[in-house]
Amino acid sequence: MPPRHPTIASALGPVRRSLRAAGSPHRLLVACSGGADSTALVGLLHLLARDEALALIVAHVDHGLRPESADEAAVVARSAAERGLACVSTRLSLSPGSGLPARAREARRAALSAFATAHACDAIALGHTATDQAETLLMHAARGCGLEGLAAMRPWEAPWLRPLLELPRAGTRALCERMGMTWCDDPTNTDEEQPRIRVRERVLPELRAHNPRVEAALVCLATQAADAEEALRDWAAREEAARRRGADTWWSTDDLHRLPRAVRTRILRRICGLGGADLGALRAAVIEDIDRTVMARAAALGGTGAVLRPHVWHLRPGLHLRLDRHGLKLAGAAPGAQIPAT
Repeated sequence: MPPRHPTIASALGPVRRSLRAAGSPHRLLVACSGGADSTALVGLLHLLARDEALALIVAHVDHGLRPESADEAAVVARSAAERGLACVSTRLSLSPGSGLPARAREARRAALSAFATAHACDAIALGHTATDQAETLLMHAARGCGLEGLAAMRPWEAPWLRPLLELPRAGTRALCERMGMTWCDDPTNTDEEQPRIRVRERVLPELRAHNPRVEAALVCLATQAADAEEALRDWAAREEAARRRGADTWWSTDDLHRLPRAVRTRILRRICGLGGADLGALRAAVIEDIDRTVMARAAALGGTGAVLRPHVWHLRPGLHLRLDRHGLKLAGAAPGAQIPAT
């Protein structure tokens, strides 16, 4: 075991906290590509394994896209064996072409999930760093997003655990050296054809010139966005449930207009989701229009019993939402539809 060093000690604290946040798992699958980030993660978790009563299994997924990938798989297996850790691996058959990063991510996650199930693991640890978090937040913001997008990657989203989100990528190589671990450099990590790499190589250096701790600042922003989103989501869930009348197809709009806009729009999304609407495909403009109409109706009623013209929004074929004097009503809801978690 390498001698303890301040850089190792400072990294172990956040990793230990992440394990607590995940409920102190006993069996942990550690995804390792062979790069410095995930290799450092393996080393740090190995140092904590005895104190935390952790059983670790290293998992490597070879995408099969580069000739040198087989050598990287061997490096991962050898590093795990040197520490007495079990190692499992698989080789995928992905073809180059459109949407490759997304396809590779989905295939990798599916393979890791299968390994975790086969080995009865409680969680899957990923080597995402503060730099990855900063890149994700900036990419989401550039595309246009709300609080959920600014929250970027969560430290713990069962079964996915990200213990290194407080550690910048620049620190993982030093950690590997201190722990005597060998890593591989993936040439695709410098391919500026990929949007993430352009953010990494062009945008972040410019921001870092103004604030050397820009990754920490953006991680803090992501954390605050996640906290705010969770609070608003919980508030909206309580308000939606309190307004449900009878079957899950009718909601009272009494005093809905008095709630903050951020809560109202989340209530409306929950109602649409309950009917079976695809919230990923449902345009924000639709929710905004429903909200404006709710507010306009409340202003027009002015506390009287006036009857205003009903409004109808088509959420998907066979499903619509109607607003009238009785409130909001769903028609054509999918049988057994459930309220989404978000």
